[in-house]
Amino acid sequence: MENKTIVDIVFDETLKYLEQMPKTKRKAIGQFFTSIETARYMASMFVAPQKSNLSILDPGSGSGILTAAIIDRLQNDSGVKHIKATCYETSEDVLPILRKNLEYIKQNSVIPIDYEIVGQNYITSQSDDFNGTLMANPNPPKYDWVISNPPYKKIMKDAVEATSMPGVCYGAPNLYFLFTAMGLFNLDEQGEMVFIIPRSWTSGAYFQRFRDYLFEVGTLKQIHLLVSRDKVFEKES
Repeated sequence: MENKTIVDIVFDETLKYLEQMPKTKRKAIGQFFTSIETARYMASMFVAPQKSNLSILDPGSGSGILTAAIIDRLQNDSGVKHIKATCYETSEDVLPILRKNLEYIKQNSVIPIDYEIVGQNYITSQSDDFNGTLMANPNPPKYDWVISNPPYKKIMKDAVEATSMPGVCYGAPNLYFLFTAMGLFNLDEQGEMVFIIPRSWTSGAYFQRFRDYLFEVGTLKQIHLLVSRDKVFEKES
């Protein structure tokens, strides 16, 4: 019997969830799960950390497979002494499997891990911080690595998520680029983020403000163009 890694076990649990959760229900909230090969590749894109304490953010974490892929990759990194993982997830259906997977990761990682599950809306809960209002946290949390397969879902221009980030919205927004912009906001100055998103952000007026924000605040280091979304989301039909 082959020895399964941390990410293998988490992926097995994810498949069990997919088998009992209707596709139509997940599609309604923009929930699509990452394949294990894609998760591993995304984790490999980060540069080896130059610090002993590493903080990871996984917005819209689903079953936690991207967090698992990162921690799996770091198992042989002798320089990392502690990992703090923060996972945002609001789906009541998937929260139990996320908790189970994160506890499994914690118990089986050779690197000590602390984790936190945040059950708040990733966008609206940070609106004040992002917009610098009087209610903003003067020292909002920042992370070394941010990794995400964000929800892909068009929303109305007056949706609460869109009005929470007016600086990057124009016309008909999509949740994926709001997650990407907020991820950049959550990133430490020398941090890195890896997101898997559609190509639509690269052109068109609806994405202009997002592009402006992306290139003003961050530096684009690498794009990997995946040939087929059927390969990326191979279990999604």
